[in-house]
Amino acid sequence: MGAVVLLPARRVAYRTSFGHPSSSDAFARLEQVVPLKGNRFYATYDASTQEYRACVALKDGETGSTYGLPEGLLSGGTYASARLQGDFAEIVRNIAPTFERLREQHKRDPRRLSIEYYKRQTEVILYLPIDDASAFG
Repeated sequence: MGAVVLLPARRVAYRTSFGHPSSSDAFARLEQVVPLKGNRFYATYDASTQEYRACVALKDGETGSTYGLPEGLLSGGTYASARLQGDFAEIVRNIAPTFERLREQHKRDPRRLSIEYYKRQTEVILYLPIDDASAFG
């Protein structure tokens, strides 16, 4: 399905919404203050709190206050990944089932959140945090 990768921790600024990710307006609100060009966008979802975060990676010299947003950290570590490509609406429909398939293949690390990397309009990379012990098994 994809590769096992080691990701560095990444500083981000973010907008938050609560509830199901499909009904979130967090990205729309993030894009009001952050230009699309030249930035990397991510999302996380915490099922236990139903918090969805639309994130922009901070560059050297930037802080959350650069955009008037709170600052957070995407956890580094070992992740199972899957790449979704095609029409954006189809990609969005496939995010949850693809994460489910990754969870069937790998032991999820419950201490870290899954990450969605919006590489471009036609490509999203999903990262499921996994225990190091299950990374290559």
